[in-house]
Amino acid sequence: MTIRTEVEVVSSSQGLTRVSCRIVSDLVNSKGQIFGEPRVHHQGVVRLIERKDDMTSFLQSEIDAIPSIGVPADGEILHHPSFIYLRYFHGPRFQCHGGILRGVGDSNNPGVDGLALMRHQLPASDQFAIEFEDEEVLLDCLPMLIEAGFQNAGLVAMESEGASSLPIGIEWSTFLRVPDQGEKLRLRSVLQAKEEGGITVHDVIVVGDDHSPVIALKGLRLKAMAPVPEEQKFTLER
Repeated sequence: MTIRTEVEVVSSSQGLTRVSCRIVSDLVNSKGQIFGEPRVHHQGVVRLIERKDDMTSFLQSEIDAIPSIGVPADGEILHHPSFIYLRYFHGPRFQCHGGILRGVGDSNNPGVDGLALMRHQLPASDQFAIEFEDEEVLLDCLPMLIEAGFQNAGLVAMESEGASSLPIGIEWSTFLRVPDQGEKLRLRSVLQAKEEGGITVHDVIVVGDDHSPVIALKGLRLKAMAPVPEEQKFTLER
């Protein structure tokens, strides 16, 4: 399959540009002829901010928009990664969850605090090309931090709904900074709502050593795909 990206600027004002993006592929018949409308695999709006020496006002507006779910706790690991990946299909190249710290929230809005691993901390860290010899490119870690948010929210849905889930959308997200290589990153996800069709809605935040936010996701939607086997169900104390 050949895929392509389609991008279009939809608005630009006060240094902030919104770009509509789609990943699409064409429908092709047995004769190699293209027909119908392109198949849309993913779509979203990317917000781009003009680079400036002083980003204070923009960063403050982003911080103000972060979900109000509190700061992930620090402390000893309650459940190690082996507990998680016994229940998940991810191989070592995508095991970016460093363990469960504790359950948070309540029965209506349950959540989980855990550890998020950057790409150089994964069990298998060779899946990303190194642009410069002997130099870690920390920006590459951010997609794995989003994946850690998916997995942490998936644990909440697994506990609450008794189902394994996959992400189907994010309402809003922000990247505030690139973490330092030696930072210990903690994350929290909290279940905010349930929708028809087995969909759960979560908010997620990832913070660093000084509690400063790194990434936040608002309105992360997970869709239940399969029931959790009875022997793998669990309940965290809150």
